Amino acid sequence: MTALAGPSLPVLGGKVMLTALREDDIDRVVEACSADDARRYLDTPWPYSRADAEGFVREFAPAGWRGEHDERVWAIRESLRGPIAGVVGLRSEKVEVGYWLHPDARGKGLMADALRTLVGHAEGCLTWPEVHWRCWDGNVASMRVAKAAGFSYLGTREAEGRDGGRGLEHLAVRVAGGMPAGASPWPPLD
Repeated sequence: MTALAGPSLPVLGGKVMLTALREDDIDRVVEACSADDARRYLDTPWPYSRADAEGFVREFAPAGWRGEHDERVWAIRESLRGPIAGVVGLRSEKVEVGYWLHPDARGKGLMADALRTLVGHAEGCLTWPEVHWRCWDGNVASMRVAKAAGFSYLGTREAEGRDGGRGLEHLAVRVAGGMPAGASPWPPLD
């Protein structure tokens, strides 16, 4: 259970704690990023392999914490020594959040808590006045999480996908201290 380069102390939420990724997270990263919805909604390689997970856990995530690129990644856990439930990250260049959950961690409210915790951490420690979010059309679960975490819906735009095709993205933002200009009601999320 070796921690790799990452946050030195966990960030505590109501249901989760955000920690550094560990070597023993690799198998669950493979499972989560190999799920059918990962192919549709995540900007990860496909098919997703063990080598991809090893690179993410051992190289990509620690490099962000060392300042070698702009993304800081936290593991989401229900307990300090528990298995990884998912990942949440902040990309400083775009001031954007991204996340995923392992299939067996879904439906417990963990991601909304992790996102609220991380955005509060960003607002409190990183002093970002706003944090952006986006997802591909059809990813209703991600939209529910962003709404539950207090993000304001901004609408849609056409964007280029991982495979070079075009698709529709939903956009939202969480602004410190209020409602952003141009906010719209969230679409039905049933």
